[in-house]
Amino acid sequence: MNTQYELYRSRRQMTGIVTLLCLGSAGLGFLFAAPGSAWAASAFRIGIVFGALWLCFPTKTRPAAWAIFSPMRLILLAVAVHYAQRLKWYLPAILVGILLYRMLRPRQRRK
Repeated sequence: MNTQYELYRSRRQMTGIVTLLCLGSAGLGFLFAAPGSAWAASAFRIGIVFGALWLCFPTKTRPAAWAIFSPMRLILLAVAVHYAQRLKWYLPAILVGILLYRMLRPRQRRK
C-alpha cells in the first residue's frame, strides 16, 4: 500500500477521534456545566473545525480537498478573498472604466 495514503489514513482517523471527543465533551458540557460555560462552547467550535478538517482528508476513492490547488491558484484565491469585501466599492469603478473604455476607444475603419 502507498505509504503516503497510510499516513493520511492514520491522520484522518486521529482527526475523527479528536472530533468526536470534542463534540462529545461539548455535549456533556452543555448538559451538565453551568449556563454560559466557555469551555463547552470552545470545545464545540474546535470540534466543528476538526470535523471540517476530517472531511478534507483523502480517502481511497477521493483525493485530498487541497490537491486541486497549485501555488498560483492559492495566490489568486487569497487575493480574491482579500478583495471580496471591497468589491462593492470597486465594482462601480470597474463598470465605469469599462464603459469609458468602450465609448472612448478608437473605432476601426470600415472597409
